[in-house]
Amino acid sequence: MKNKKPAFNRILDDLARRQLLLDFQFGSAGYNFEAIRNIGAGAFGIVCEAYDKITGDKVAIKKIGHASATPTLSRRTLRELRVLRYIKHDNIIRLRDIFRTSGSLGINVFMVMDLMEGSLYHVIHGTYEFLEYDLITFFMYQLLRGLKYLHTAGIAHRDLKPSNLLVNSDCHLRIADFGMAKLAIKHEIENIEEHCFYMTQHIATLPYRAPELLFVTPEHSTAVDMWAVGCIFAEMILKRELFPGRSVSSQIKIIVTQLGTPPDKIMDDIRCERTKNFIQDLGFQPGWGWPNIMAHDERETNEMAINLISQLMDMDADKRVDVNQAIYHSFFKSYWNNEINEGACPFKVKMDMAAVENLPHEKLIALIIKDTRATEDEHLNSGSTSSGTSSLSPASIPSYTGGSLGFESEVSISGTQTENSETNSQSSGSRPDSRENRPPLCTEEIPLEI
Repeated sequence: MKNKKPAFNRILDDLARRQLLLDFQFGSAGYNFEAIRNIGAGAFGIVCEAYDKITGDKVAIKKIGHASATPTLSRRTLRELRVLRYIKHDNIIRLRDIFRTSGSLGINVFMVMDLMEGSLYHVIHGTYEFLEYDLITFFMYQLLRGLKYLHTAGIAHRDLKPSNLLVNSDCHLRIADFGMAKLAIKHEIENIEEHCFYMTQHIATLPYRAPELLFVTPEHSTAVDMWAVGCIFAEMILKRELFPGRSVSSQIKIIVTQLGTPPDKIMDDIRCERTKNFIQDLGFQPGWGWPNIMAHDERETNEMAINLISQLMDMDADKRVDVNQAIYHSFFKSYWNNEINEGACPFKVKMDMAAVENLPHEKLIALIIKDTRATEDEHLNSGSTSSGTSSLSPASIPSYTGGSLGFESEVSISGTQTENSETNSQSSGSRPDSRENRPPLCTEEIPLEI
């Protein structure tokens, strides 16, 4: 006789199913998609794993609830739609389709994307073993390739962290969650509403925030992404957050203590007197030096890695290396024989993003309606491509030969979630790989907590 689940577990499963059906009401699109399970939540939406009845694939569907309710939500929804709609790059999550439904507080937007097996957060923290440097190098190289494609078009992601970097068991990495993405305008200061939401959306994002954001100084375009890359790089090496602040003040204190008192140039640029006074009250800090910051009793020192991190995480954004300088750093010498040909990010993406920055709320809503309807007409999931997209193919990404990643649970992840929902599953988008029989690098499941 088949064992039954305990009654309490059956009740929990029934409640989860009811919540799934409540959260993901697809309307007429329900003929094409069937929600399977909730798999994550983030600052701008919730995500489920779903079955595409047309293609037979499993996909991730991100719901941005009440996307038209406020100007900030409307603008950010449009930014994400317009970044992903025409982009085609092997290291950026692929948007397959978009549809919308009417909700009690406005329009709900649903974004259908490729389903990935896990995230870099799970790879880093899902095992007690340190990541091998060749695997770290491979992940970093893919991350920089994706950023090079975006930064060349003047687009900053602005929310890079391990949970927003999705990976498959063949070590293929894709950048996801573009809810914070923005056309990079150097020396710009955000409006108050934007900045407050940006700084408080989730405590887990603070360890990756650049000093210019914490200090409330003019934002230096794509340099904020390079700081986050340095934080992620260090986290892969140390298996812990480099600067683990849990409030804005503690994050500032950690950075100033370890990197030293900011130079006068930065202090003069700080627009918030309270922040300036807080830093001054810390007194003069000489800094620890990068060898001491990166020291670990159980990890060998890699001088090239420390050198690259120090250049990625210069407190002065004007002195921070850009993505083109970083990708040709000697740490990536083993990839120098690979031709880097990212293609061109469509100019339309840049123009579309620029168009939404100063529009009133009513026009933003009108554009959401227009963009979702237009995308449905274009049938993104039919396999057609638009002109000007990257010519990258999976074959152009060098292969990692050190092993495969073991994602063994059946809970998948997508492009929007918090660190508490770092789990893994089966993917519809994995590439064939000859390494499947090698020992997995991480096998421990991190429980789903939303």
